[in-house]
Amino acid sequence: MTEWQPLSVTPLADVLKQCAVPPALPGNRIPGGVVWTLAFAPLIGYALEMWTAGLSGMEFEEAYAAVTEGQYWFITLILNIALGYLDERRLRKSGVDTAAFGWLAWLVPFYLWRRAKALGQKPAYFWVWLVMLILVLLTA
Repeated sequence: MTEWQPLSVTPLADVLKQCAVPPALPGNRIPGGVVWTLAFAPLIGYALEMWTAGLSGMEFEEAYAAVTEGQYWFITLILNIALGYLDERRLRKSGVDTAAFGWLAWLVPFYLWRRAKALGQKPAYFWVWLVMLILVLLTA
């Protein structure tokens, strides 16, 4: 083919008429910034809990005791759930069908595992999340 032709006169035009939406990105091309932030969310949440306790005027020892006693547990929970739903929303916008696992976004470890399997990725972010959770629990 030596000259450019409009797409409408090529054989590809029939295929494109059947598709209402573009195809989903392959698993290795989907940006992973949010899911990796989610993988470190237990540690980030712990830091936010300490920061919040410090903002309330507590000394370090008091803040540490308050966080250890679970006074600010909801911060990490909200962070995990928010990041899970944000990641699920971004996957949907990328054209990924999240019907099989998207509703699990509030159950982060299950969501991360199913996400990896659905996208054909290794579940590294699942294991990182689990290690971060164990590290945070061991420090408490």
